Amino acid sequence: MTSVSSNTIAAPLPAHWYADERQARDERELIFHRSWQVAGLSKDVREPQSMTTAKIAGMPVVITRDADRELHAMLNVCLHRGAVIAQGSGPAKLLQCPNHAWVYGLDGKLKSAPRTEREDDYSCEGMDLTPVAVLEWGPLLLVNLDADAEPPLAELATMQESVERYGFAFDQLEPMPEQFEWEIECDWKILIENYLECYHCATVHKDFSQVIDVSPERYALSSDGILLTAHAPVRDTSKVEQQQKILATDGGPVTDSHWHMLFPATTFNVYPGEGAIEITWFWPTGVSKSKACCIFFKMPGASDQYIEQLTEFGIQVMEEDNALCALMQEGMASGAIASARPLPKSEALVVAFQKLVRRALA
Repeated sequence: MTSVSSNTIAAPLPAHWYADERQARDERELIFHRSWQVAGLSKDVREPQSMTTAKIAGMPVVITRDADRELHAMLNVCLHRGAVIAQGSGPAKLLQCPNHAWVYGLDGKLKSAPRTEREDDYSCEGMDLTPVAVLEWGPLLLVNLDADAEPPLAELATMQESVERYGFAFDQLEPMPEQFEWEIECDWKILIENYLECYHCATVHKDFSQVIDVSPERYALSSDGILLTAHAPVRDTSKVEQQQKILATDGGPVTDSHWHMLFPATTFNVYPGEGAIEITWFWPTGVSKSKACCIFFKMPGASDQYIEQLTEFGIQVMEEDNALCALMQEGMASGAIASARPLPKSEALVVAFQKLVRRALA
């Protein structure tokens, strides 16, 4: 991992990119349909002959584990008449289209197509479900709609190490039962750019800034391929009791915070204290509209009280950010400015992110 250069200057993204229909379509197809996305939890396909479903920026996907425990992922759309095949999660021996009962194996291979034998010139060749790349990473399932995509192993290893350095096994992280989802009237890029800088933290996140040292001298920024990372220690303070009411950071093995963003829009937060992480993934749903899903994971030994406190803390920060991002969206979409102008040092990860966006679109 390398520090982000503070003197790297690049043209900022045009403001109209945050509110343009054609731009939104291009980003969905060229970025989200060609990169690794969170598609669910590995526990949902832990058993043989099971399946789970997801949408990747609007594209239906089904992930299965067959009788031999091999993992598969396919576009969840029947090639006959285009119906979505599977719903939800659960046990499955086969996948059957609800429209005309075409049956596919858990590997996506077409097994039967009723009445096609009655047709003179109808061929079922090439009508297996379209495969996509899939990876089981600890408690998560990741997919890439490009079936030949190589997984970002170096970046995933960096995130995993930020958990395991404290003595925890990454694959033993326990997902909390509640998932948080929300819709934001905001372009996804504004959400990610907001996440990537803590220049705003002292102003917007008062409680967060009482716990985490957000001073520019202590809030370290670095990059590793498509992984952008911030790291900060717990704030030294004489008001320990007040700080502990916000988030208990003593009595646990995790001494620092780690904030990772895997391009394009998956965030991975390691919190100080007894041990927990928060994973959130964002995706565009339209012009200047986005959705997000957030799951908190408990490290072995962390108390329920700490997890409850951490969840409240994390949700508070998200709500504060969402309100701020709505204001930035309004300004960027207004036509008042040609582009925003990030600070090359304090917002170095924003600059790095915008370079990744341009590279993906090129």
